[in-house]
Amino acid sequence: MTRRPPIALSRKELHRRVWSEPLGTVAREVGLSGSALAKICNRLLVPYPTRGYWVKVAAGQKPPREPLPAAPEKASNDVVFSSVRVSSRRSRTRLDPSARRDQLLKVAEDLIAQQGLHAATMKRIAAIAGISETQSYNYFRSREELFGELARREFARISAAREAELSRTDDHYERITRITRAYLRHIGQRGRLLQILLSSPGVRAMLRAENREKRDTEVQSHASDLMELYGIPRSLALGTTVVLTTLCLRAGKVIADGKISEEAAERLCLTLMLQGSRDLVSRGSTPSRARAAP
Repeated sequence: MTRRPPIALSRKELHRRVWSEPLGTVAREVGLSGSALAKICNRLLVPYPTRGYWVKVAAGQKPPREPLPAAPEKASNDVVFSSVRVSSRRSRTRLDPSARRDQLLKVAEDLIAQQGLHAATMKRIAAIAGISETQSYNYFRSREELFGELARREFARISAAREAELSRTDDHYERITRITRAYLRHIGQRGRLLQILLSSPGVRAMLRAENREKRDTEVQSHASDLMELYGIPRSLALGTTVVLTTLCLRAGKVIADGKISEEAAERLCLTLMLQGSRDLVSRGSTPSRARAAP
């Protein structure tokens, strides 16, 4: 039996071919089945049209072609189709479910940071991780669920940094300074990722209830501290806490958007927050219960 000589195609040429004629036709030309060629295209992140595309073409329409994205990491830009069977076209690794979830999250984080939210499709994330898109849905039911988990991890990092600073001192104003700096510095380092994730309506909707509950708990806790330390009326303590918290969150957003430096935002935010807190204490505290403020 005569062996067919190997056929080498670049990803760009393969992309052009599968959008010029049906996948089955291209597959026969390179000596493969349609399903085998589809698997290769999926692994190399080469999009190809569905059957509906060719129905529209036959009807005289010109449906748009999906552009070719960047190649997955560690993947060659060339593919060789040969009649000689090879042992494996890619390395496979077995990870426990927790490690695989972490891997998928890290791949998605890197893609989003480098190319934006649109680049982090489940197909592409799975291909870079070395598994099929179908397998990736064993760990995350949807792309939004994966994005939501990434956002939760960022919020958890912020909370951990703030809690670590709170444990360093019992002084009220020093605590405000420390947790504000911790928050703004984290946003300066990683805030862009969080802003991109929260630009997705699906992610915002997924996290809205739990974030509101957490924020309300933090506001209530801080207001209770003010009432306990300085005898401030509850309504005044709650209102001021909400205003100052909103100020800090807004400062974080303008840092993440690149509209102001972390250092400038920190100076402005701390000046307003500390002075506002001191004014609150001096005007609203009960003298018999208030402690001397530094």
